[in-house]
Amino acid sequence: MELNKKQYLLVVIMLFIITLGNAQTVDDIIAKHLKAHGDLDKWDKVESMKITGRFTAFSVEDDFYAIKTKDGKYYSELQLGKHGVIEAFDGKTGWTIDPWQDFSFPRELNKNERNVFIQKAEFFTPFYKYKENGCTAELLGKQVVDGVEVYAIKLERPNGFVETWYLDADTYLEYKRESRWVDFAYGVPAETYFDDFRNIDGIIIPFFSEKTFWQRNRIIQIENIELNGEFDQNIFVMPRSNQIEKLNFLIGDWGVRINMWSRRANRWYKADSTNSKIEYIATNLIQENISFIDHFVQSNITNFSFNASSGNYFSTVYSGFSSEFQVFNGNFTDSTFVLQNINMSCDSSDASIQIKATYSEISKDSFVIDVSQSNDNGINWMPGPQLVYGRIHK
Repeated sequence: MELNKKQYLLVVIMLFIITLGNAQTVDDIIAKHLKAHGDLDKWDKVESMKITGRFTAFSVEDDFYAIKTKDGKYYSELQLGKHGVIEAFDGKTGWTIDPWQDFSFPRELNKNERNVFIQKAEFFTPFYKYKENGCTAELLGKQVVDGVEVYAIKLERPNGFVETWYLDADTYLEYKRESRWVDFAYGVPAETYFDDFRNIDGIIIPFFSEKTFWQRNRIIQIENIELNGEFDQNIFVMPRSNQIEKLNFLIGDWGVRINMWSRRANRWYKADSTNSKIEYIATNLIQENISFIDHFVQSNITNFSFNASSGNYFSTVYSGFSSEFQVFNGNFTDSTFVLQNINMSCDSSDASIQIKATYSEISKDSFVIDVSQSNDNGINWMPGPQLVYGRIHK
């Protein structure tokens, strides 16, 4: 039976409607993907995950430990070949101790690494509340990857990085991800495969992931996941060096009495009193901003740090009185902290006038700084201001 034009048009319209009805939007697929990961109400109640398992790199398998939080924090300890590596991320920035890069101290993450840690911190998928998190998603269509039918979805994060996710067309669970990763802090393309999905208290989590980038291969095999367990929140904070920790006695709000030495009376007398706040302004940098009167107004900004290569403490003092910088180095001797000024060649014996600051009588709530000066290369010292610090309890 031949169809007339009107009947033919009706059939085309019906086929179009059927096709349109069967077509899935990106939101339809993401909704099924999230449903495949279990009860979303239970996901909403997950505040943190404590993960233990095995990590394989450079053909070496060892223990793996990680913590993820709902607000995007991440911490891990792993063995990367012959070196142990510590990583931490607070949701915006982070740090790592990675001896592979010849650094024994913690360093901040670069932009590529921060993007990687955003991925590491996710509980299970970036499509969970992805719009609220500022991401966009675009359906690239149905494809076949390694013989598996998948839905390919392009995900763009707020930081501008783009990933492609491949969701199994039968289970709607993630099969593969193509994203940017890092290798020794350099950005590289990577592929990640997911498997061994398990049910933990009503939520579905992949217990196996394998990542390939360049010629490298990394495998994480999770053995146990603890939901909402307790842990130390300070693990996300970049640790300070052991040497700078010795200067923690400086930190606080202080009342300061300034004494001057009277040669005639052969005793100290009070010249002024003031307040001072000493605090960390960076991970291994302490700063004091203080103003007092000896005979003139002395407004000083003092920084304290430690130079690992020389093994000395360093201090810079900006004098508001002279508008000049002075540089000091020094060390701890028993319970006394001594700093002495140096010239730019770092040879204190060439300094025309030598100044020494001795921190002593150190306790939890007080310490004393004695400043002295020598005009004969340290043979004789004349007393300068003495600053007596007492902690202000609020």
